[in-house]
Parts: sequence; structure tokens; C-alpha cells
Amino acid sequence: MDRQFLSLFMRRYRANLILVAIASVLLNVMVFAGSAYMMLVYDSVLPSRSIPTLVGLFGMLVLLYIFQAMFEAIRSEALLGVANGVHDDLFSAVHYATVTRPLRQGADKGDGLQFNRDLDSIHTFLASQGPVALIDLPWVIMFMAVLFALHWWLGLTALLGTFVMAGLAIWSNKRTQMGSRELANITGRRSAAALSEIRFAESALAMGMQERLVKRTSGWEGSFIEAQSFLSRTVSRLGGASKSFRMLLQSLILTVGALLVIDGQASGGVILASSVLSGRALAPVDQAIGNWRGMIAARTGWSRVVQAVSAFRKPPARTVELARPTGEVSLRDVWVAPPGTQRFTLSGVTMTLTPGQVLAVIGPSAAGKTTLVRAILGIWRPARGEIRLDGATLDQWDAETLGSFFGYVPQTVDLVDGTIGQNIARFDPDATSEAVVAAARAAGMHEAILAMSDGYETPISGGGAELSAGQRQRIGLARALYGDPFLLVLDEANSNLDATGDAALAHAVQGVRERGGIVIMITHRPATLGPATHLAVINGGRLVDFGERDAVMKRMNGNETPRIVKDEPEPAQDAAGKGAAA
Repeated sequence: MDRQFLSLFMRRYRANLILVAIASVLLNVMVFAGSAYMMLVYDSVLPSRSIPTLVGLFGMLVLLYIFQAMFEAIRSEALLGVANGVHDDLFSAVHYATVTRPLRQGADKGDGLQFNRDLDSIHTFLASQGPVALIDLPWVIMFMAVLFALHWWLGLTALLGTFVMAGLAIWSNKRTQMGSRELANITGRRSAAALSEIRFAESALAMGMQERLVKRTSGWEGSFIEAQSFLSRTVSRLGGASKSFRMLLQSLILTVGALLVIDGQASGGVILASSVLSGRALAPVDQAIGNWRGMIAARTGWSRVVQAVSAFRKPPARTVELARPTGEVSLRDVWVAPPGTQRFTLSGVTMTLTPGQVLAVIGPSAAGKTTLVRAILGIWRPARGEIRLDGATLDQWDAETLGSFFGYVPQTVDLVDGTIGQNIARFDPDATSEAVVAAARAAGMHEAILAMSDGYETPISGGGAELSAGQRQRIGLARALYGDPFLLVLDEANSNLDATGDAALAHAVQGVRERGGIVIMITHRPATLGPATHLAVINGGRLVDFGERDAVMKRMNGNETPRIVKDEPEPAQDAAGKGAAA
């Protein structure tokens, strides 16, 4: 898969890469100008004492250096174009993988942003001098060949020095790879701990827990410093050793050249030229070692990004769009386990809902009620069974299109940094004012919004800390009602509502029912069962009773024996086995 992605980007940025290759050839050829100038000055100009020759040679050298600066700028700009292009091409896929992974595999131990950091590492490396060092590495062979042409002792000395520096690089690779992975893991978990502490800051202050949480989190800080220090120490020591050895090697080559001059096998110009050439030959190796940490981070990040993009690939757009649903929602033998676990929290659920029905889902805590609605909305995928909307499985719609048919108010309403109007409109750029106001009116929130500082343009921060819990819940209800969704799901949507809010919620539910929609609401409060036409009882992950509200309540009160909707023995397979069977 890595090769496929590399091949794709090589084709896409072929023009930039060709420009980089041409500029690199010209730049490395121009390197010989400095050495040739030294040889000519020491071997020709000084013996002849010709000022015009010296001036002419110097003028040509200045011109070459001007062109060298131009080609350096061209190469850097072309590489920056590749870096920016790769980032732009991968960003959407990486972001999709970041937000999809917790829904498929469960939350990881870090902050969930590792893929984004990996993409940043790739971009940082491509925009740095690291790629330049890699591009110039093959030219080491050319410089070695010239040194061998000057004298085989000079070439052999430089070649042995290059082998030593390559050995240092290989040793560094082994030392830093494991450290880089460990540092990335610790960084993610450290960030997650800090974010958790920030979210809990209000309660921590109220209950005197701040100091204890700081001590708890400081453990990750120590691990981070230890891992960071290990990497920095390894890279800095390698860089220092490489730099010192390169300087020693240049002096050694100068010494070998001096011995050759004393023996009459070389001229004085050869000594200086060989010293400059050896430094230039080893410069890419030294530069590669200097950028080694970024190179390792980019390579590790590239592998993770490729795996993530491949595993969490966004489904292709549908060529045939289905009509807006108007029929039934049906579940057949649905089994669901939370992402990343093998334990089913919903087992063998079968039911059918028709337009105009209002289903209230009741049951004890952790019975599987929220799992049920998450599966119906397509948030969690069933390991077995199927969910159909208008006779079609949910994956027969594009996710964005399907989401426009749904309205959802979760237990905790999260708002996004923006205005109240944008949050209600789900940040739809084509939203009309009429649709936003209609949703707010349906949630009974229009007048309350008008009373705010700037009405619908009132800015709110992420999480909506400026609003009360009840206001956040009612704005969440307005967002759920935006666009007149066919299916409205309310998961304890009245937990923070007062009497006025309860009335507005009941009015909104009635409005959806009257226009032929379906409402599913999870509740623990008997007072909210009024709008319900049907009742589902969930216990232990199973649907133990389902039917018209009054009939189910009569059975619950003991006047009749509860009707078990589906009571099959637990299959022997675990979640993985059921998923495979499905």
C-alpha cells in the first residue's frame, strides 16, 4: 500500500519532481566550480601573477554562484509545493480517519489526534532540508570519483570516512525508531490526560481535587520528558560525532594531500581542491544525520497515515441517490457491541417503526437503550443483523445525505465554536434564515435567542459554556429539528429542561408526528411518555417488550404477562465471530 501511495504522488507531482531533479543536477555540478577555481588560482594564476586572469576567473565564479542561489530557490520552492500538495491531498482522508476511528475501533489511549500529528510530521519534513540531503546523497559517488581521479589515496580516505558516517546513521536509525514510536504514544496519552483534566476542572475545583489530579497527570509529564530526552540525546550525540568526524576527515584528507605534494605526486591546488570536495561529498551525509529525527518521524508517520487512510477510507459517492425516506424503519436480529469491545450491549433486536409513530424506549441504566439509537442512526455498526430505512440499508445513502434525514439530541449536547444560528443550521453554507428560525421556533427557542446579546449571531465557544444546560439542550433540539428530519432521536433530551422546555419538547415531537416522521425517545421520566404511541422495554441488551404504549404499560403493571419479543439462546460466538458471520 505504501508503494501505491508513493507511486500516486510521484505521478501527481511529476512536474515539481522533475524540476527538483534538474535543479539538483545543476547545483551539484556547480559545486566543482569552487574547487576548480582554487586549483586554477594556486596552479596557474599565482605562478603567472596574471591579474586579468584572476579577475576573469573570479567574475565567472560570481556568476556561477548567482545561478546557484537561483537554482537553490527554485528547488526549495518546488519541494515546498510538493509538501503543501501532499498535505492538502491527505488532509481530508486523514481527518476522516481521525473522526471515524473511535466509531469503529473505540477511543484509543491517547487524545485521538495521532494521525494529524503524523501528517504534520510529513509536511514538516518535506518542507525542510531533509529531502535535499536525500536528493544530494547519490552525488557523493560523483565526488568520490573525482577524488579518486585526483589521486586514489584521496578517494580511498574519503570513501572510508563515508562508510564510518553511514555506520553512524544506521546505528542512529535503530536507536531512534523505537524512541520515536514511544514518544508519539506518550505524547498522545499526555494530551488526553490534560484534556480530561480541563474538562473536569470545574468539578475538581469544587471538590478540592485539583492538586491530586495534577500529581496524577505529572506522571505522564515525566514519561514525556524522559522519552524526549532520550531522542534528543541520541540525535545530538550522533550529530556532534558526525560533525567532529567530518572535520577530522577533512583535515586527514588535507594531510594526505600534503604528503602527496611532498612526494611530488600532486600540486598545491590539488590539496585545497580535495579538501573542499571531500567536505562537499560528506555534506549530504552530515545533513541527513542532522535531519534524522524528522526523517524517522516522517517515515513512521507516513506508515501510520497510509494504514489509517486505507483502513478508514471514505465510501465513494453514490451515483444513484435514493429519495427522501417516507416509509418504515426496521431492525432485524440486530446485535451491537461498542467499538473496540467484544461484549454485546444489544442482542437480537427486531422491531419495525412506521411513519407517525413515537416510540419511547425505557429500561434500567446500562440496559442498551443508547446502543439501540446509535445503531439506528448508523453511529455504531451492527456486528450482525440489519437496519433498513425505506427498505434500504443505511449504507445505500451517502453519510452526509443520510444525516440530513436524521435529527439527534444526545445525552450531552455539544455545540461547536461559531454563532447560535450556525449551530442550529448544522453549519450548512446553504442554510436559509427561514429554515433556521423555523427550527428554533419548533424547539420553542426563538424568543429566548432574540433576547440574547446579538440574537442568532450571538457567538458561542466550543461546548457552549456561555449558555445554561437547558439552553444548550434546547439549541441542540433546534439543531436536530433543522431541515424537518424524517427520524428524530431524543436520548434523555429533557434531562435539563424545565416545565416550559418539556412543553416545547412535547410540541416538537407532535410536530414531527403530524408531518409523517418517526420519533424515538429514551426516557426515565414517566411524565414524558404522554406523546408516545409505542413503548419498547430494553433490559440486559434485549428487547423484552414492544408494542402500543397502553398495552405494554398494562403488561408492565402486572395485569398481563409481558410479551417477549425475541428470546433466543445466546450463540456461542463472540462479537468477532458474529461480525464474521454477518
